[in-house]
Amino acid sequence: MKKIILVLSLFTFCILNANAQLVLVVQAVASSIKTPNQLDNVTFYTEGDSIVVPVTKLKKEKVASFDSVKVQTLYSAQRVAKIYGDSIQVSAVPEDALYYEHTKKYRNARMSTMFAVSGWTLVLLNPYFLIVAPLPTIQAITRDKTVDKAYVMNGKEWRTFKKEYKAYKKSFKGKKEISNEENVGYAKI
Repeated sequence: MKKIILVLSLFTFCILNANAQLVLVVQAVASSIKTPNQLDNVTFYTEGDSIVVPVTKLKKEKVASFDSVKVQTLYSAQRVAKIYGDSIQVSAVPEDALYYEHTKKYRNARMSTMFAVSGWTLVLLNPYFLIVAPLPTIQAITRDKTVDKAYVMNGKEWRTFKKEYKAYKKSFKGKKEISNEENVGYAKI
């Protein structure tokens, strides 16, 4: 009877151990995925015309000549700078978007820090966790470096601001095509 209980407890411990490793890996992968939305679209202005390009299809060959670029999010501004370089004229990212992005990055960095601490604590129980423990640690360090602490909000402010910003994003979602008065020469690429 004692042997059966010992075998069952070891089997249960192995299963829980494997699940904990899986949780750390899934969290590391899932938190690094960013799904672009309508706000991430980039608008190129050329001699009175404008061309809206989704950030996922943004390539230097798509739009070669333009006067200026308008972006709505920090993500799209970073993508434009990465593809076209820093020498082009890009509109300033709205302050609401900066507060949203930096606070979200800060909160994700704190979550990654929590998973990193739990991963390194589990290394004490099972050395196999040395395989997955560095993932959330590296994420926490790199995310914390990219956060501008001046744009980070506290918990109560963040909760109310997040609701308002999500409603703004949702209202922006339906605007795939803008009227000709606002946007002359809209082209879908």
